[in-house]
Amino acid sequence: MIITRTQNKLTEVYLDLEEETSKLGMEINESKTKYMVTSTYEHRRNVGDLRIGNKTFKAVQSFQYLGNIIGNTKNNNKCKKERIIMGNKAYYANRQLVNSSLISRSSNLQIYRTLVRPVVTYGSESWTLTMEEERALEIFERKILRKIYGPGKENELWRIGRNDELEIIIKVEKSGLLSAKEYDGLVI
Repeated sequence: MIITRTQNKLTEVYLDLEEETSKLGMEINESKTKYMVTSTYEHRRNVGDLRIGNKTFKAVQSFQYLGNIIGNTKNNNKCKKERIIMGNKAYYANRQLVNSSLISRSSNLQIYRTLVRPVVTYGSESWTLTMEEERALEIFERKILRKIYGPGKENELWRIGRNDELEIIIKVEKSGLLSAKEYDGLVI
C-alpha cells in the first residue's frame, strides 16, 4: 500500500517501487493494483482512472486490506464488531483449556495473548477507533480477564473483579513487570 498526499508524489513513489521490483525480477500487476482518493470534498471522490507511464490503474471507492474494508465512508465499524465476535468464538473454543485447574493463571493469560487477542486485533493497523469502539474492545478484554482470574474473596464474600483491579492487571501485563509466579498470586 502506498499512501501519499498528492498525485505527483504517488507517481514518484510508484516509479521508484516499479524500478526496485524490476531489479528483483518482479512486476506490478496492473489488473490487481487499484487506487483510491480519500477526501472530505465530495467532488474529489469521483476521480477517473490513474495513468502512470504505460499502466492504467482503476479508481475504487473502497478496497479490502487485512480483512477490513477501507473506504471513504466514516461508518466502518462492522469489521470491529465482527472481530470481537470472532474473539469470543476463539475464547470459547479454548474454554476447556483455560478453565482447567491444571493450568496456572499466567499460562491462561498467555493462552489469551496468543490465541484470542490476535484474532480480535487482526487488521487493527488500519482501524480508526471511535470512543464507543474502543470501549467495546476494553469490555471484551475485561470480560476475558474476569473469566481467567475468577471471583475474588473480600470480607468472606465472593465478588467479581472490579474494572480498576482489571486495569492494574492489564497495565502490569503490558509492562511485563511481574513474573509468571507473581501473576498467579494476583488477587482480584
